[in-house]
Amino acid sequence: MPNLTASLLNINEAQLTIDILDRLARLSEEDWAIQLIFVDNGSRDDQLQQLFDWFKANKDHFAEILFVASSRNLGANGGRNLAYKLAAYDRILILDNDVILPNDSWWLDALWQGMDDDAQVGIVGPMLVFADFPDIVQGAGIGLTDRGRVGYLGRGEHVEHVPATLCEVVASPSACWLVRKEAQQMVGLLSDEFYPVQYEDVDFCVRLGLAGWRILCDRSVRIKHIENVTTRALEEHPFARLTVRQGMRFRDKWVDILPQIANITEDEIYWGPVPRR
Repeated sequence: MPNLTASLLNINEAQLTIDILDRLARLSEEDWAIQLIFVDNGSRDDQLQQLFDWFKANKDHFAEILFVASSRNLGANGGRNLAYKLAAYDRILILDNDVILPNDSWWLDALWQGMDDDAQVGIVGPMLVFADFPDIVQGAGIGLTDRGRVGYLGRGEHVEHVPATLCEVVASPSACWLVRKEAQQMVGLLSDEFYPVQYEDVDFCVRLGLAGWRILCDRSVRIKHIENVTTRALEEHPFARLTVRQGMRFRDKWVDILPQIANITEDEIYWGPVPRR
């Protein structure tokens, strides 16, 4: 029976979150023992009640549930750092609450095998596809330019144009990560510099890479991702402004390292309409 710690965050998206909780609960039927660390980042009372009711009805599907109801937004970094600190098992599944998981565990089996096959793998992530356009790539890993600009590899391309292989990448979006606890403990927690969100995952991957750990994207695993459900609702942190600020912070932090790890050019970055023409 595989043992797994799973981390999930929520802000005022109870119904969306319950959908992914239902799919995690089904993993117990395939003999997965899951410690679930759930962090609510300051939701309304009615939203919390929906979640409490779900956990009360479904607690037997998990080996352990830790439910943290914060009175304020701890951010993606703060919420996930709680999971890192409290994780009981050697592998940690990090999930956004706007991914749409398959109904069985084949996808998790594949990520797990990718980590089993190489003791130096710190993170394995899937290829993300658009929830509304599941044949279109959202991101097959992350690339960086020598100036610190981020590009989602293959973004906007048809999935058939991206070979279904296991590839090493500079970084992977944290919407879905399988993390080796040993690697996380070596490099530490997600940085508070990037509160509440944006670039904390890229920064973490860079630190892993510099410490000798590999980041992989299994492009045979396609996970639907709605994208920016939480970030677009943070009124005190306008999305565009936050992204620019965090990007500048990331670039300034790693300016001396970026030329060594860059793997794409400016021309390879695409943030245009989807599907890509």
